[in-house]
Formats: sequence, structure tokens, C-alpha cells
Amino acid sequence: MRDTAAESSKNRFVSALLLAEKGDFWGAIDAFRTVHSPDAAAKAAVHHATARAFQELGVADSARTHAEKAAAIEPENRSYLLTLASVAHQMKDYGRSVDIYTDLVKLDPGRSDYLAQLALEHIASGDPEKALAVFQRMLQLDPSDESTRAQVLLLEIKLKHYHSAIETLSGLIEEGEEKARLELTLGELYVETGQSALASKTFRKILAANPRFLPAWLALLELSVETKDRESFLLDLNAFYNTSGLKPEQKISLAELFYVRAAKDSAYVEPLYGMLAEIGKRYPGETSAMMLTGKLKLREKKPREAEQEFSAVLRLHPAHIEAWEDLIAAYIMQKEYVKAAGAVARAKKLARVTPMRLLVLEGYTAYQVGDVRKAVRLLEKALQVKHREKERWLYLQAASTLAMSYDKLGLREKSLAMYRAILLLDSGNALAMNNYAYLLSLQGRDLAEAKNLAMKAAAQEPDNPVYLDTLGWVLFGLGEYREALQHLEKAFSLAGDDPEIAGHLLKVYEKTGENEKARLLRLRIGVMGGK
Repeated sequence: MRDTAAESSKNRFVSALLLAEKGDFWGAIDAFRTVHSPDAAAKAAVHHATARAFQELGVADSARTHAEKAAAIEPENRSYLLTLASVAHQMKDYGRSVDIYTDLVKLDPGRSDYLAQLALEHIASGDPEKALAVFQRMLQLDPSDESTRAQVLLLEIKLKHYHSAIETLSGLIEEGEEKARLELTLGELYVETGQSALASKTFRKILAANPRFLPAWLALLELSVETKDRESFLLDLNAFYNTSGLKPEQKISLAELFYVRAAKDSAYVEPLYGMLAEIGKRYPGETSAMMLTGKLKLREKKPREAEQEFSAVLRLHPAHIEAWEDLIAAYIMQKEYVKAAGAVARAKKLARVTPMRLLVLEGYTAYQVGDVRKAVRLLEKALQVKHREKERWLYLQAASTLAMSYDKLGLREKSLAMYRAILLLDSGNALAMNNYAYLLSLQGRDLAEAKNLAMKAAAQEPDNPVYLDTLGWVLFGLGEYREALQHLEKAFSLAGDDPEIAGHLLKVYEKTGENEKARLLRLRIGVMGGK
């Protein structure tokens, strides 16, 4: 008996499905194209199967075309809608996937998996408020679902719905392994909402149960700093250092965290000194605290005091390379380049492999004492070190000094290339913008670009005479003499008898016909030259 047309179409469809099952998706797609049926449901099934095959091949646009056709024929078929939503998400058409999951939720209002996916699609589409509403709807269906409550909490915090987050978090806190961390988050939310007393109470409750929970100590001490409660800070600090079971390095780690905070908020500087003083009393000769104190002094531009700290560390541990590096930095800050060079020589004898920072410091010292060729050799080596330290600031310091060294040697193109490399990494680097602009002005090229860079540098430091001089000189090159005069006069008044700035200003006076000012400035330049 011969197959009917419908049976033949069905057989071809099954054969195509078997090809897809074996992973021959292109073969399956070709076979699906031979399946013809007047039945709408059969057509939808073929389109859906074709969409799945294209999706497996990563051909998203074709997958979507067939998925849309299948869903259009059977708009309430959950499988078809899920495939279409998956393809839309893959193509980053999150609005379409939101619409599809909205339809799925209407079809099955109690399906938590549809609701969860709808919430995630709202997040993907950049609408966390709608996502929060969906997760809250899920909680109404199952108030005991801790995973959903956690999602609600995260979104409430992200959206700064702190009072709602406090309510959600209070419901999450139960006896168990994560209780302390949840309570810590609760305390932090109290801080965000200005409820300092409740925050303090929460942190103290955590510490009463677990006195060695460092995050709670940190939060409590930070709260005292933020509320300017010096008395509570000192009492809590003393209690912290008296806590048994904490190792010295754990106690010092809190000071390290305050050191990081103090870089952004000066309110932490005095408390940090208090911490370091307590560590010094309780653990005399503790080098970690001495190093932190020295670094803090360097940051505050007190190099002489920093030098004393690093020297004390080296008396205890002569091979402490980081202390040598920081001591050299302190010498450089004081412009004691001979001492810096001597310290570099001693440190290199102790280091098995010369660290990148030591190479950079040695190169900078060589540049400052006038051995520019040595500086170039060292700094080029520093920038080529394999597995070099990833500190961005260190690269920038090395590159800046190398660019200036190239300039000193008359290697202007190399210097320009190095400044371009710096600006690619740090587009707002004022020193690089200024020096690059000045080099362009000396060559009389790309003056429009030079003006843009010089203006940006001067905007960052409007009272920097070097930057004002560069801007003035670039403007002079562009023929904008009145504007140049304004900046150069200010630069000269700030710099005080700088011969290079004076020379630039004289050129502008001569160009603008300021003859009397030019005459007086020539006399002054003559006096400057005779000093």
C-alpha cells in the first residue's frame, strides 16, 4: 500500500529530526525544507524544528525567522515561545524576550520559572525596577523562597530602596552560617539610612557573638569615624586590640584597610595614626606598621619623617627591598639624588632580581643627576621586564621619565611616541599633555592639537607656570598673541624670574608692540643672567 501525501511528509519530518539528533544540522535543515503539509500544526512544528537547528549552528537571524513563524501559527505553544525568547535574548533583543515571557506568564501565572526569567530579562534590558516588581510578585506566591528574597534584597540595595532592603534583610536573617554576614549587611543599610545608633547596635551584636569577625570591627570603627565620635573610636579600638585570638597581622590588616580609605577621605588620617600608634605600643618593632606609617608620611609629602620610618625598618631588616624602594622615593622627594643613587646601589646588591620599581627609581635618579643615557637604558629595560608588575602608576612614571630623557637627548620623535603611548593609557595625564604639546610647539606642527592638549593641562592645574607657559607659547605659534600674552604674564609672575618663560614673554611683547614692557623685561633678563 502506497503512503499517502500526509504520511510521506510525516516520514520526511521524522527523518529530518533524526539527522538533527545526530548533529547533522545542515542536513536536517535541507530535509525540513522538503516537508510540505497543509496542516497548520505540522507547519508550525517544521518551523520550530528548523529554528532549533539554526540555533544550534549559531545562525541566530534564520533561527529567529522560523521561530517567529512557529509562534505566529501557535501563539500559545509554550515550547515555541521559549525557543523564540531564547533566540531573541541571544540576539540581545531584550525587549522582545520581555514581551514573550510576559505572554508566557499570562498563560501560566503560577509558573515561577517564567516569572524568574521575565525578571532576568528586565535586568538585561536595563529596567531593574520592573525586575524588582516581578521578584516581589514571586515572593507573594512563595514567601519562603530564600533565593528570590536574596534577589529582591540585591535589587533594593542597587536601587537604593534602603528601607525596603532593611525589611527584606531582617526576614532573611536566621541562625546559621551566614547570619553574621547578613547582619553586617543590615548594619551597613542602617548606616546608609542615617540610623547610626541601630547600625552600632547591630555591629556590636555581631561582635558579642563572634569577637574575631574582622568585617564587623572594621564597620564599627568606620562608623565612629563617619559620625566623628572620637571617644567611641578610641574605646572600640582599644577593645579590638585587646581581643584575644586575633593574630598581630590580623590587627594590622585593619590599619591597612584604613590606609586605603585615608587615600580618598582625609577623615581617616588621624584615626589611622591612632591605630598605628597603638600597634607600635603593643608590638614594638613591627615592621608592617612602620612601613604603613612611612608610606602615609610620603603620601602627606613629609619625606623627612618617612625617611626615618624606612631607615628604622632597614636597621631591623637590612634586606627589606620594599623599604629600600620607599626610602629612595623619600630621598627623591627631598631632591637628595646622591643619597638616592647610593641607596639604589645598596638595594641592588641585596635583590636577587631587580624589581621593576627599583629600576624605575634608579632611572629617575639617573635622569635627575644628569646621566640621561643611563636613565634611558634603565627605563627601557623597566618597560620591557617580563611579567612586570601591573601597577599602572609605575608604568606611567617610567614612561614619563623616559619621554623626558629622550627629549634631553634630542630624540624628539621617540619622546613624542612615548607621550602618545602614555595618553593612550591615561588620556587625562596633565604632564604628558603639557610636554607633548610643548614638543609640538617647538616643531611648529599640529598646533591645533597642541592647543587642545595644553588647554586641558592648564585647566587641571591653572596655577602651574610650566603649563601656562606651554599654553602661551602654543598660542603664540598660532598667532593668537593677546591670549598668549595673558597666559605668559601669569606664568612669569608665578614662576619668578624663569629665563625660559621670560624669553617667551619677551617674544610676545615684541610681536604685540609692547615696547616699554619689552625694554624693562630685557633689563630684568640681563639681571637674571648676571646672577
